[in-house]
Amino acid sequence: MAPNHWFDWGFFYICEKVPFMEHLLELEKIYSIWKNCPPDSIKPLDRSSASPRLYFRIYADNQTYIGAYNTDLKENRAFFHYTNIFEKAGINVPKLYFVSDNEAYYLIEDLGNKNLLDVLKKEGESDFVKQLYKKAINNLLKMQLFGKNKIDFKHFSYPRAEFDTQSVLWDLNYFKYYFLKVSGLTFDEQLLENDFQLLAKEIEKQHWIAFMFRDFQARNIQVVEDDVWFIDYQGGRKGPMLYDLVSLLYQASAQLSTEFRHELKAYYEQEMRKIFSVDDRIFKQDFDIMVFIRIIQTLGAYGFRGLIEKKPYFINSIPLALGNLDDFLQTQHLKLEIPYFINLLNQLVKLKSNFAPK
Repeated sequence: MAPNHWFDWGFFYICEKVPFMEHLLELEKIYSIWKNCPPDSIKPLDRSSASPRLYFRIYADNQTYIGAYNTDLKENRAFFHYTNIFEKAGINVPKLYFVSDNEAYYLIEDLGNKNLLDVLKKEGESDFVKQLYKKAINNLLKMQLFGKNKIDFKHFSYPRAEFDTQSVLWDLNYFKYYFLKVSGLTFDEQLLENDFQLLAKEIEKQHWIAFMFRDFQARNIQVVEDDVWFIDYQGGRKGPMLYDLVSLLYQASAQLSTEFRHELKAYYEQEMRKIFSVDDRIFKQDFDIMVFIRIIQTLGAYGFRGLIEKKPYFINSIPLALGNLDDFLQTQHLKLEIPYFINLLNQLVKLKSNFAPK
C-alpha cells in the first residue's frame, strides 16, 4: 500500500528524535500483524499533554484504535502490567491489543475524545457531572484496593515501587528548579532543604496505603456512554490512597467549588468506611498533608511544561494552581515546623498576576 493512501499528510510534522514517517510505518506494520491487513489511515493526536508519548488514531473497517509510541520501556511495561490487572478486575481501562517486539509501540482501545474535564467545563457541577465524579471515586477505590493485592510493585512500578520520602523529595526539587527559581524569588537553599526534608518525612506517617494512581485527575478520566474510563495510570505505585482523592479534588483547571469538594471528600470517606476503620481527625490530618504535597507537585509540573516548554494548557493553569495554594495557606494550619518554606510560598502567591497568560 502506498504511504499516502493511509496517512493524512495534512497532519505531517517531524519528531525531533525519530522521523515521523518511521512511527507511521511501524504502526502500520504492527496493526497489519495483528489484523492481517493494513489500516485505512493513521492520524497523530494532539501533543498538548504533559506526556512525551506520541499517540495516533488508526482508522480501519469503520472502527478506530489508538497507537502509542514511547521510548521509556519500563514505563510501558508498567502500563501493560497494570492494564492486564485492572481489566481482569472489571475496571474500565482501555483494552491492550498488541505490543511490538521492541515494546516501544502498542495498540489500545480508542476511548474517544471526551474526558471528565470537558464535561465539567460544558455542564458545570450538574447532577450528571456529580454522578460521574462519584463513579470515578467508586472505581478509584476499587483500583486502589485491587491493585494493592495484585500488582507486582517491585518489578513493574516505575520510577519507584512506592511513593516514599525519596519520591516526595523529587517532587519538591522539581518544584524548586522548575517553578521557584523561574519565579525570580531569592531564597536560602539550605533553609529550604531543611524544610523539604521535614515535609518529605510526613509521607511515612500516612495511614491508608494501597495502589496510588499518581495522577488521578479529570483529564485522565474518559467519559464513554455516561460511564467513566481511566487512562495514564502507568505512573502508579504503592502509596497513600488520599493522594489520589486530593489529585481529583484539587485539579487546578477543574476549579471545583468548595462545596463540591467537601461533598466528594465526604463521599470518599463514607465509601472508605465500608472497608476501613476511619478516624475523622486522622483522615483530615492525612488529607491536608496530601493537599499540600500535591499542590507543590502540580506547580512543579506546570512550571516545567508551561514556563519551560511553553505548553498553553499548563501556562493557563499556573494562576489557578497558585490560587489553590493561596486558599490552602489561608485556611489550613499544618502542624509542621517548616516556617521558611511556608513564608516563601506566601511570597510566591503574591506574584500570581505575574503568571497570568499574556
